[in-house]
Amino acid sequence: MARDRSGEPTLVQRRILLLLAAGFTVQTITKLVFLSERAVHDHIANLKQATGAKNQFSLGAEAAKRGWLEGEDEQPERR
Repeated sequence: MARDRSGEPTLVQRRILLLLAAGFTVQTITKLVFLSERAVHDHIANLKQATGAKNQFSLGAEAAKRGWLEGEDEQPERR
């Protein structure tokens, strides 16, 4: 469950975040990203640890704050 060097979530982690934010359950996410439930929970745990989030709600808030919930075509402008 490695993260890349820039501190951004991996593609799989970003998909998991977007699906969580859309209200999907972990059980549904496992089917959509073709991972085991354990792997999805591990990704969520790694993201929570990396952001300091205490729960999935605060993880979503932190992901939004960092711009991680932007669509792939809607990357925030770099200044």
